[in-house]
Amino acid sequence: MKKIVLTGGPCAGKTTVLEEIKKEFQDKVVIVPEMATTLLRGFPVPGKDIHWTLSWQKSFQTAVVAMQREAEKAHSIKAIQAGSRMLICDRGLLDGAAYTLGGLEEFSRRYEIKIEKALSEYEAVIHLESLAVGRQEYYGDTNNSLRFENREEAIKLEHSTRKAWSMHPKHFFISCKNGLESKIFETKKILKMFLP
Repeated sequence: MKKIVLTGGPCAGKTTVLEEIKKEFQDKVVIVPEMATTLLRGFPVPGKDIHWTLSWQKSFQTAVVAMQREAEKAHSIKAIQAGSRMLICDRGLLDGAAYTLGGLEEFSRRYEIKIEKALSEYEAVIHLESLAVGRQEYYGDTNNSLRFENREEAIKLEHSTRKAWSMHPKHFFISCKNGLESKIFETKKILKMFLP
């Protein structure tokens, strides 16, 4: 089962792009939802329920890593049983490095992740650029009420996420400069290259 990661900084348009992918490819693909968003429904949210702390971040990221691994396995089973041809992950395992102080090296050490092995599990990585970087006037939480990063934090996360996946040999970067429709078109075009 081919796995493709769809990633990007906060407010990159992943949710909308995934909705359009589902409409176009229907049962050819199975989408693994973003684990951080799923978990935030059960975790206290910084800036809303509590103040952000490093211990909160470590606890949260530990849960994300465990859930990401298992969710990808479970959705692979679903895809195989449904006769789907591709798994699309709304973020992948290495996205956690962007949210870990010390980056990829510390993330790898803390969670015992071999970077090369993790990269090899994904056929390709499609990175959608955050609006916080290229179209700052549109940055916000309208599509995700659980988003708690301000624009400066979102910019840092955008660059950290790029760095986390930069070693993947099939890393595609889609700028936000041409708008959401362009992101949708480019993402679909890339996926068609990998659909058997």
